[in-house]
Amino acid sequence: MKGNISRNAERDSFASQFGLVMAAVGSAVGLGNIWRFSYILGINGGCAFLLIYILCVLLVGTPVLIAELTIGRRGGFGAVGAFQALAPGTAWRLVGMVGVLASTVILFYYPVVAGWSVGYVFESIFNWGAVTRDSAAAFAVFSAGGKAMLFSCFALLLTAFILIGGVSAGIERWNKILMPLLGGILLVLALRSVTLPGALAGVRFLFFPDFSKLGITGVLDALGHSFYSLSLGMGIMITYASYMKKSADLMRATVSIITMDTLIALLAGLAVFPAVFALGFDPGQGAGLAFVTLPGAFAKMPAGQLFSALFFLLLFIAALTSIMSLMQVPLTFLEDELRLSRRKGLAIICVVLAIFGAPAALSFGPLSDFHILGLDYFSFLDKFANDFLLPITGLLGTLFIIFRLGTATSKEEFLTGAEHPNGILAKLYPVAIKYIAPAAIALILLNAIGLF
Repeated sequence: MKGNISRNAERDSFASQFGLVMAAVGSAVGLGNIWRFSYILGINGGCAFLLIYILCVLLVGTPVLIAELTIGRRGGFGAVGAFQALAPGTAWRLVGMVGVLASTVILFYYPVVAGWSVGYVFESIFNWGAVTRDSAAAFAVFSAGGKAMLFSCFALLLTAFILIGGVSAGIERWNKILMPLLGGILLVLALRSVTLPGALAGVRFLFFPDFSKLGITGVLDALGHSFYSLSLGMGIMITYASYMKKSADLMRATVSIITMDTLIALLAGLAVFPAVFALGFDPGQGAGLAFVTLPGAFAKMPAGQLFSALFFLLLFIAALTSIMSLMQVPLTFLEDELRLSRRKGLAIICVVLAIFGAPAALSFGPLSDFHILGLDYFSFLDKFANDFLLPITGLLGTLFIIFRLGTATSKEEFLTGAEHPNGILAKLYPVAIKYIAPAAIALILLNAIGLF
């Protein structure tokens, strides 16, 4: 552990608790909370799904988040090095390797959706008539063309530019700017949405449960999304925690992350569904809700062009903050394990992402006929990462806490620096991480492979 201590002394770190929380929330509040959450909530009946999702966040997402934060800060390294420092000479470091792999695979396609988002900001401003005339056809043309790839490259290069600044001057500084901006745009959109004539139906959809519309598939979707939404199983929280000071209050950070993540998901719902209901669209449109349904809805709204541009700017900011955190995982691996400079590490990552990410951008155009296990390249990457890599990493992380580090040691790390060490989280964490979280994650995996 001596090497761990000296390395911590050399590492960059978050300059403030607020900066850490903004970075962690920026990671969690990505496209998952705005794009993905909105459409899976729509297809699963609204409020009933929302209640199950919040329960899953509390009982499954929170203990796994605590586990990853304690592994990262106690280990003092990124996703791989933390396991090596805490369990030297064992195979546990492979858990971190799976986390690095998960982040990298997600990075192959995540910039594509970020590119769509920033591209639609410009489409809303300069090509509004074509977008709204037939929104489905317009998106099909845009996602299959060269503009989508160019905007994806822009998102990737912008992220690399931010990360050159390091943790405090790069990630922390930009999240302090971008997250309040995201919250402000989301609040404006929510206020516009709920004040539309007929918006009350969308509010009822969000806040009045009808459990007859929620099946076992919806419960499993809520369970899986609680994991995805908090950026768990990707090595992100372990990596971020390795840059935390020992004096940082992990309990307060955890509560802040969970609360802000959930509130932003609710605000996203308020920005989307009252408008969808008020303007006569189907809330169960699925993955096309953001890029196909909403442009049509905005077209019927007063000042719709402005609100469309704001919405897609919101999506892009959410995607950008998540890409920053995703890219930091392999970057920390290259810095810690291979001792590469930050610039060299970023150059290598950008080249790898360009090679393996280009087919994802082309999956809706020239490579639309290329399939892996019956799925286009983009969809295969998404399913492989979210249905398999993330829950596998999460499950192995909980087993590491139970059988190697120990729940008592993890809890001790969690309470180090805590202002209120006797809170309910401290009491529930050992039970949740030993029994509830592993069982729930196992259900996610069994469902992914078709056994449940």
